[in-house]
Amino acid sequence: MRGDYSMYEQEFDRCLSRVRSFLSSNARSLTTLRECERLLTEARKYADNMEHLASESGDVFKQKESKRRVEQDIMPLLGEVDRALKEREMGSLQQRQRNELFGGYRAPSLSRDDNDDDDLEMLITNSDNLLRESQALCAESEQTGFETLTMMGRQREQLYNASSHLVGARAYLTEAKDVLQQMTRKALKNKRFLQGIVVVLVLANIIAFMSIIMKKRKK
Repeated sequence: MRGDYSMYEQEFDRCLSRVRSFLSSNARSLTTLRECERLLTEARKYADNMEHLASESGDVFKQKESKRRVEQDIMPLLGEVDRALKEREMGSLQQRQRNELFGGYRAPSLSRDDNDDDDLEMLITNSDNLLRESQALCAESEQTGFETLTMMGRQREQLYNASSHLVGARAYLTEAKDVLQQMTRKALKNKRFLQGIVVVLVLANIIAFMSIIMKKRKK
């Protein structure tokens, strides 16, 4: 569906905002990084649409602004996501190789306390990962709430402007109604005045006609 420049710009900002919230929360799991990669791809499409619309309208400033967004906003974030993905994939590969190498070997436990310490360390690690994921979700929810409040503020301003326009239109209609009523009264007065003149002229003609008849009879 074809949209306008401002719509693509809002979607572009929304995608970049979500990517920044994910990256700033330090919860960089493979799932999160793949989502960032997808969002940056969408943002690139929105920027291309913005540049295309600016080119059609002949707006050179918006064309340059769209290109700047890609070079200065998308490319650095995309590089950071790619670097984090490579680190994650390399870590997963090393872990898999380590498991393959030592998968059949089980170190002898010196005491039960060592196993308890390993379990505790694993629980702490899992808790840290869950905490990072929760922080990422909280950051995303906070960003979504901020965007919702911003949108509601814009809608409120639009409604206020529309209400002001309606009040102004109502005032103009009231003024026009008063002017029409005044014109109607003047037209009615002029009509009655003309009717009075016609009656006077008719009476004057009758009187003149009667006086002529009376003069002829006297002769």
